[in-house]
Parts: sequence; C-alpha cells; structure tokens
Amino acid sequence: MTHPPTPPSTRRTRRTRRRRRIVATVAGLTALVLGATAGALWLLTVKLLHPIDDTPLNTRVVAVGTATVTLPATAESRAAGTYGLVWQDSGSARQHAGVLGRITASDARTVTRELRAATPPAAGDKAKITVTVWNSDPRQAAGLDYQEVDYSGDLGPMPAWYLPGARDTWVIQVHGLGAGRSAGLRTMPRLHGLGYPVLDITYRNDPGAPRDTNGNRQLGDTEWRDLDAAVRYAEAHGASGVVLYGFSMGGGIVENYLQRAPDTGAVRSVVLDAPALDYGAAIDTIATHLGIPFPVADVAAPFVRLRAGVDLDRVDTLAANRRTGGPEQPVLLFHGTADTVVPYATSARFARDWPDRVHLVTVAGAVHTGAWNADPARYDSELAAFLDQHG
Repeated sequence: MTHPPTPPSTRRTRRTRRRRRIVATVAGLTALVLGATAGALWLLTVKLLHPIDDTPLNTRVVAVGTATVTLPATAESRAAGTYGLVWQDSGSARQHAGVLGRITASDARTVTRELRAATPPAAGDKAKITVTVWNSDPRQAAGLDYQEVDYSGDLGPMPAWYLPGARDTWVIQVHGLGAGRSAGLRTMPRLHGLGYPVLDITYRNDPGAPRDTNGNRQLGDTEWRDLDAAVRYAEAHGASGVVLYGFSMGGGIVENYLQRAPDTGAVRSVVLDAPALDYGAAIDTIATHLGIPFPVADVAAPFVRLRAGVDLDRVDTLAANRRTGGPEQPVLLFHGTADTVVPYATSARFARDWPDRVHLVTVAGAVHTGAWNADPARYDSELAAFLDQHG
C-alpha cells in the first residue's frame, strides 16, 4: 500500500519538535550537571570551612592478634610509618584509639600491622586510620607534663597546652583544619627533648574556644589575630623569641600573621608542615581527588566568599610573599608527594622562589601532613638540625 507524501509543513513541524526535545534534553542534562557540580562545590567548601573533623569510620577490623591488627588492604593501611587507629565497639558508640606501627604481613586483600593499644579492638569493629596518631593530650600520648593555660585573644580567652622547657625561645604550634591541638603531639617529644617550651594553641571557632559571628574557618584571614595574641602571651611569660610551627591551614595562619601583623620581631624562625599557602590550588587538588573533572578554584571562590566571607586572594600567602620580597625568617618546610589536599607543588614553588631562606624536605609518598608519619626519624633529625641553627 502506497502512502501519500508527507506535506512539507508537517515535516518542518516534526523537525521543530525534535529540535525542541533535543534542546530540552540538553538543557535538562546541563542543569543536572551544573546542579551536581554546584552541590559538590558546596560540600567541598563545607569541608574546607567546617571547624570539626568529622571523618567517618571508613574501614573495619578484619582480625586481631597479639599486639597486631589486620585491616583491609588500602592505600592508607599499606602506608609505611606510624599512624593512629580509631575504632568503635560493635553495638555501641564508644570509641578507642591505638598506634599502628610497622607492617608485619600483607597480601592482596589484607594488611597486618603492629598495634599498641590499652584495649584491643575486635574483628568487625568499624575503624579509621589517622595521621595525627593521638587524639588525647601530651601526658596521655607521650608522658609529658603540661599545663592548661588561656591566652587572651580579641574574642576572649583561648585555651592552649603549655609544656615548660629550659630555653627562652618558645615554639608555638598552630594546628590545621579539623585536627585540633593533637596535631602537635607528634613533634612535642622532640621539641621537649631539645629544651624548648611549647605552646600548642587553639584559635577562634575551635571546640572550647570563642566563636565569631560567622562560626566557620576563615582560612587565616582572621585567625592570624589569635596567633598574634599567642605570641604576645609568650613574650609576657618570659619568651625572648618564638618559633612558629604551622600544620596545613595552621601554616596559612602563620604566613598570614607574618604578612599582616604590625610587629613580627619576636619570630626567630618558621616551621611549616604541608602549609596551605594558595587556597585556589588546594581547592583544585581537593576537587580533582573528589572527581570533579576541571579546575574549580575560580568557581569555588564565590562559594567560599558566600559561606565565610573570605576572599581567596587575600589569604594567598604564596603571592603575598612575592609581593613583599619573601620570608624575613628562615623557613623549614615539610611536604609529602602524595598530598591530595594541599598540593606539593605549592611548597616546591615557595622553596624555589626563596632558596636561600626556605629549606624544603620532600617526603616521597607521604600524605597530607604525613611527613612525620612516613619517616619519623628523618623528620625529627631535620627539625633538630634546623632549630640548632635558627631556634
């Protein structure tokens, strides 16, 4: 049976409908992609600005032996060095912690490591590996006597740990995002052994510290004022000078302080561990690790400004050092090549810009702020040698 030809007007109508459907489909898919990207960026900035470490228990204990624990084989469990293990009793919310040591056995599915813990875990317990190792205090973690002190910031009293020492140069430790003062527990035994008094500080919006009206991290834009207050506290209590020691965002706080404080004359030297010197680069690195497949710093910047009121250019201390002629004090800089939070390249650029003032210690395969964990002996040796010259 022969059908009559379709009139041209009908063919045009069908093509127009098809085009509209295609346009509508593309627009819908574009909206979904943009919505998903916006959602991912929002979550990224929440993680970047949130003051509490809420990393979930993301693995399980496979088996427990005499002073050993077996975990699923992952990049974290296979990493050489010393780490913390946090686990939760099955059927309860109670958490425990121990120290993971060397690997004693491994295969394609599992890794067995030494474990030092007062209470061992049980097979099936949810767990996570931590870079900070200890989540306690100097006495519990390392048998170091310390004092709970407060120093006066512009928002009120800021809690700090103070370890007495024989020297009159103090080391002020500044933790990073979510880590809390426990970030400094790894280096305290070495600093204490060298005779340095240590002041391990909190800053605004930390648990137990005063909150500002925003309640979010400001990436050093306001926190540097709390470090300024800590330096003045040290001077008022007998310090003739200070060494500033910043981890991750704490490194960014240190550098913002050095760029913006009216008087930094008390600072003898600076130690930085995976410092956040360029937040645009850090956001791109985090986004890549999350699977967002394009540079997002320029797109994420408005989200950061919206949530925290922070201009990323204002806290870009890599650029600020170039404008001001570089660091005035000698800098010891640790950074691992496997950092998926703060790119190693930013530290490499900082050291390349100022080779006479910045000594970069590259730790192959170390994760974010994991240089000590990967090679504690080398880390402590480099730290002692630097302070012997510049402490």
